[in-house]
Amino acid sequence: MTGPLLPADVQRYLAAARIGRRLYYHPETNSTNDVAIELARDGEPEGAVVYTDYQRAGRGRLDHVWSSPPRKDLLFSVILRPGGEPRGALAISLAFSVAVAVALSKTLDADIGVDWPNDVVSPLGKIAGILAEGATQLGRSTHAVVGIGINVNTVDDDFPSGVNAASCRTISGEEMDRALLFADVLGTIDTYYQRFCADGFESLRTAYEERLVIRNRDIKFERDGVAVSARAIGVTADGALRVQRGDAEEILYSETVTG
Repeated sequence: MTGPLLPADVQRYLAAARIGRRLYYHPETNSTNDVAIELARDGEPEGAVVYTDYQRAGRGRLDHVWSSPPRKDLLFSVILRPGGEPRGALAISLAFSVAVAVALSKTLDADIGVDWPNDVVSPLGKIAGILAEGATQLGRSTHAVVGIGINVNTVDDDFPSGVNAASCRTISGEEMDRALLFADVLGTIDTYYQRFCADGFESLRTAYEERLVIRNRDIKFERDGVAVSARAIGVTADGALRVQRGDAEEILYSETVTG
């Protein structure tokens, strides 16, 4: 088992302008998102990152559980303050998803894609997940917190039975330096988030669609308790999924999609 991932180890490699310049390390916590949300409410500036070596109650979208063995993976949350009109947690999730996919593709020299709305996937299975939570006041965004879990040094025996998952180690065949990977991921997120703030998700839409694994594939989603078939064709400028049903195009914002 690898040692603790200390802030000094990460900062040695970190080159990001904003994201990760303030690191809050917890050897163990219930949820990094919960800690980050409290810090954001107390005025913590944008770019602060809360991370842990073990998360007792990690969560994903739709109250799914995110589990990870101690000291093997990257489990962190980023505090954002987009300001102005709310851009929406959905678009932020997609922006961060493509940033993580780009960083992992470079590190692993592998084909890493995204699966709408918040997963990062490899040919061997899901490798990372994103959970964005935001707050507004008087119609303006006050803060957003984006939680990210990346399977780094987990091995097949670590994953729950029946889960289609992969890790950087199962893809590369080698144990990864978590500090170096963390710094690289934060730097890539920093670059993509700057583009998001300047021009919205529209500026990242093509990059996201190029990695969208369900694009031009038949999918199913549930509506009013009924399974509906459609073909995924892309995403909108605010991150919703565009699907084709017969001659009509529909937009999905919160439906659960299966491929």
